[in-house]
Amino acid sequence: MPKLNSLMRNPDRFLMDEDTVNVAVAEYLISRRFQCEAPLVGRQHGVDVKARKGSLEVFVESKGSRKNGAEADIVFDHAQIVTHLAKQIHTLMKYATEHGPRQIYVLANPDIDRIRNEYEKVAQMVEKLGFVCMWVQEDRSIKVEGPEEMRGVLESCGFW
Repeated sequence: MPKLNSLMRNPDRFLMDEDTVNVAVAEYLISRRFQCEAPLVGRQHGVDVKARKGSLEVFVESKGSRKNGAEADIVFDHAQIVTHLAKQIHTLMKYATEHGPRQIYVLANPDIDRIRNEYEKVAQMVEKLGFVCMWVQEDRSIKVEGPEEMRGVLESCGFW
């Protein structure tokens, strides 16, 4: 169930919905000279952000710390964050099965402690899948993290 951020013992430093995450990720990819389709907004279905550079495609599955259009102080609770993280991984596994291992698959989330802490519990296995994380900061800048084995690919295409 959604909860009030202001009443949490450790409130989130900032609040960000999925639409904002999608737009920030798309802007980041465009700034890195990727051709980016319009990011999904609202209740649209499909790849949240899809981009291409040459033959390399990027598939992004995003979540926020709050629902699109939620009241000012409402955020997802712990169970929702865990469920969203599991859905992100599942969705990216489906994309990877469909499009093959030579593409980039990204989990994108606001860089808040509650989401990072849950991600860290599965990070080692997510990296074994070859998935990359994009952590959106309060100012909408992006921190990219990924498996060491992908560093060369990510650097060569300007992703990192």
